[in-house]
Amino acid sequence: MSAAAVIVIRRKRLVRRFQAAGATAPERAITLESIHERHSWIFERMARQGVFLSAGPGLFYMDEPAALNYLLAMRKRALWMTGLFLAIFLLFLLFKAALR
Repeated sequence: MSAAAVIVIRRKRLVRRFQAAGATAPERAITLESIHERHSWIFERMARQGVFLSAGPGLFYMDEPAALNYLLAMRKRALWMTGLFLAIFLLFLLFKAALR
């Protein structure tokens, strides 16, 4: 499995675990340990984007609209990158065929 796939899986798992724990408001904030997660760079990046918010020392909750927007933006970004690489590959094939 590629590193990109692992990152996507980890992002989705974080969102699912916060949803399952009901940690979607400050008064229902949880620790990462309570959902068997650790403080990783993936979590940090999502927190910087406003997906996970602090409700005190070591307590976090998820902003559901921000989470959905973040995951959608990452999906769009992946599709754009795939399209770009496909276009480059096709241009390479055309260039190679033109040289023959």
